[in-house]
Amino acid sequence: MRAAMWKVIGKREILHNLYSLRFLLSLVLVIGVMAAGSLSYGRRQAAAMANYGEARALSIKTMQEDGQVNVSRLAVRRRAFDLRPRDNAFIDDAKEKYLPNAVIFSAWNVFGVRSTNESANPLLAKYDELTWAFVAALLVSFVALLFTFDAISGEKETKTLALELANPVPRSALLGGKFVSAVASVTAIAAVGALVSLLILIATGAAGMSARTALETLAFVGAAALLAAVMAAFGLLCSVLARSSNVSLLLALCVWLLFAVVIPNSSGFIAKTAFPIEKAEAVQKRVDKAFDDLNKAAPPGSWMSQSNNPFLPQHELRANLLKKRMAAEKAIRDDYYRTMFRQFERTRSLTAISPAASFGYAAEALVGGGYARFRKVWDDIRIYQGQLSQWFVALDAKDPKSPHWYNPNEDISTTRTKVSFDIVPQFAERPMSAGERGRAALPYAAVIAIMACFAYGAAYARFIKYDVR
Repeated sequence: MRAAMWKVIGKREILHNLYSLRFLLSLVLVIGVMAAGSLSYGRRQAAAMANYGEARALSIKTMQEDGQVNVSRLAVRRRAFDLRPRDNAFIDDAKEKYLPNAVIFSAWNVFGVRSTNESANPLLAKYDELTWAFVAALLVSFVALLFTFDAISGEKETKTLALELANPVPRSALLGGKFVSAVASVTAIAAVGALVSLLILIATGAAGMSARTALETLAFVGAAALLAAVMAAFGLLCSVLARSSNVSLLLALCVWLLFAVVIPNSSGFIAKTAFPIEKAEAVQKRVDKAFDDLNKAAPPGSWMSQSNNPFLPQHELRANLLKKRMAAEKAIRDDYYRTMFRQFERTRSLTAISPAASFGYAAEALVGGGYARFRKVWDDIRIYQGQLSQWFVALDAKDPKSPHWYNPNEDISTTRTKVSFDIVPQFAERPMSAGERGRAALPYAAVIAIMACFAYGAAYARFIKYDVR
């Protein structure tokens, strides 16, 4: 009986939403913004791929030329691995333009990262793309509140609520029906917007239809439904806490500003205040001091070199000194990067209390981008660097003309043989698997679900005692 009541009330509320002006306006707004984002994505993606292609071609050319000079030159030169622009960035760009987009390495070390903003105008460097996730975080969250802020307080003002409860209608069924109908209506808006956007992308050639694209689209709709659920629950809570729709509207706007605007944009402040780390200038000073100490302790002749005499005894001293310098810098910078990662992760954990922020983090994981992608590349390329080093050492060991004094910066005391580019180990990014994406998104989805349960439970507890007069 109770289930049938839920079904009747839910169907009635859904029809009420579908025929309302707020549904029509919300649908038009979401479709319009997503369509605009799709049209701009095509040009942006084409430019990004062109830049990536040029950088990749230059990297290959440089490696080929170094190999034709000698394999030691190839091993010691610092190179950049540029991250390829993702094909699914229209769903969520994961703010990757603010993250490092290249890792600097050689056969001897992974030195650090490089960030390049593609904007020709530095004044326009800070902006958000109209991706599906951005639209959902701002508009879908707002629309969910729009459908529920007056669900109780508004009907109380019009005396509709008292009339409904004069019948044998359980309050739990009435509140549940309003909640389910709001979530279904908002999810439908997000799904239609995503579908229209996807059709535009396919028609313009900016994206292709595949099983992966379909699954990612479904994952986005599911995440949007979860966001709609938590915001609808908070909308109902605002509605039952107020005695008039005007007050509940004000409360809902405060909730939206807090969750969709203030907290997601406070990451920098939270990081600097709660989790401060050493500045880059201080790190460089520590590196310089370590270099000075090593230089002072080095045996005489450690800086002597003759390029035409690889067996010069001082070359071994030089190689040993440069290896110690590299090890000292590596220890300092690796520690610095670890503190950066911890700061980022702790800050993200705090800002995850915002449903909009947690939705963004979950969407980022579902598309295999953002910080999770960067950390995977960072970890994988460190493994590759070790493999490249082992390959070079094995090649050098076969050359009787090499003194085998491994110098991480120069090619004067190791093998001078040439090498074909085809036999050089290459690094290839391994995209996150579906399982890895799901595991990365799960904690944030759980946070949203818990907050939705809390808000709905609080709304239910208040509604049970709500005075409808």
